[in-house]
Amino acid sequence: MRRIVSIAAALLLWIIIGGSAFAEAAQDGFDYGREQLEAAVPETAAELLEEGGITPENGGALSWSFTGVLTFIWDMVKERAVKPLKLLVSLCGVVLLCAMANSIADTGSSSLQGVFSVVGVLAGAGIAVTAVWDVLNETLTMLSGAANFILVFIPIFAAVTAVLGHALSATAVNAASLAATQLFSQLAVNFLAPMCGAIMGLSVTGAIHPQLNLAKLGEIIKKFVVWGLTLIMTVFMSILSAQTVVAASSDNTFIRTAKFMVSSGVPIVGGTISDAVNTVQGSLELLKGSIGTYGIIAAAAIILPTLITVGCYKLSMMCARSASEIFGLKELSELFKSCESVMAIILAVQVCFLLLNTFAVIILLVAGK
Repeated sequence: MRRIVSIAAALLLWIIIGGSAFAEAAQDGFDYGREQLEAAVPETAAELLEEGGITPENGGALSWSFTGVLTFIWDMVKERAVKPLKLLVSLCGVVLLCAMANSIADTGSSSLQGVFSVVGVLAGAGIAVTAVWDVLNETLTMLSGAANFILVFIPIFAAVTAVLGHALSATAVNAASLAATQLFSQLAVNFLAPMCGAIMGLSVTGAIHPQLNLAKLGEIIKKFVVWGLTLIMTVFMSILSAQTVVAASSDNTFIRTAKFMVSSGVPIVGGTISDAVNTVQGSLELLKGSIGTYGIIAAAAIILPTLITVGCYKLSMMCARSASEIFGLKELSELFKSCESVMAIILAVQVCFLLLNTFAVIILLVAGK
């Protein structure tokens, strides 16, 4: 019994000494990895965080208002919607020219109408594919920057959680998050670009030769990707939730047992040690909440601009498809629908990546509560 009490007391003293030093170092802006954390944020996102006055110590969320956040997002939408709007104007111009050409060809030979249809599809494909390629490149660059930030942020945040006594929870979330981040990075690099290219190639070929009906194959690829992402998210959240629940219960049981044994087993100073642990834990909980909030906001600042851009491009493709359907241009309608499917895939990958890491941070924030 004495040995158990001695071990528990030593562990609690380690938490007090180590936690106090950790908290004091955090206030000075070093030691827990602040410089590495801020350096891992891409330049564009770092500017957004600096404008909002957000740091790892204060999180910055308390200074925000609902109206302010909506205004900020709306300003970003207006800034990011310029290129998609130009794309919509160009595509609508192609649709109008094709509609006029078809009306002229109705009075002539059917072969002339076929030539006009092929030329219109190639013109629309050239404009749309260029936009899709630009969005894809921007997405891959963004995912690379976000993955680099997560690979730095999660271990730092897990270390703070471990100092608070939730070592098992921190280990489970750290391992799962890093593995999921690496998986998404590899999927984005090795599969996202080829799949999007395959869909665009099939859509252009199907638009030029409508009898092949290749648009359905593009829809199958889109459904396959969406179902795959849903499966990955479901497995990740299920495993992480189960592991964290068990780990948090074990951590809480150990901490409470150790506090009780020291408080009741160590003469005179046992209660003082237990109270000191509570004080240190309270200080570190504030730091943990600030770092966790900073991670969520920083990840959103990295992903949100590109997310808005892709959403605006998808909306432009939807409007262009509607315009082509109004004028009865089936080939252009199928082409724009395939482009819309590509934008939906890219959008799904971004949203899943953001939700995956946000969920991991929230799990650690509530660990031990």
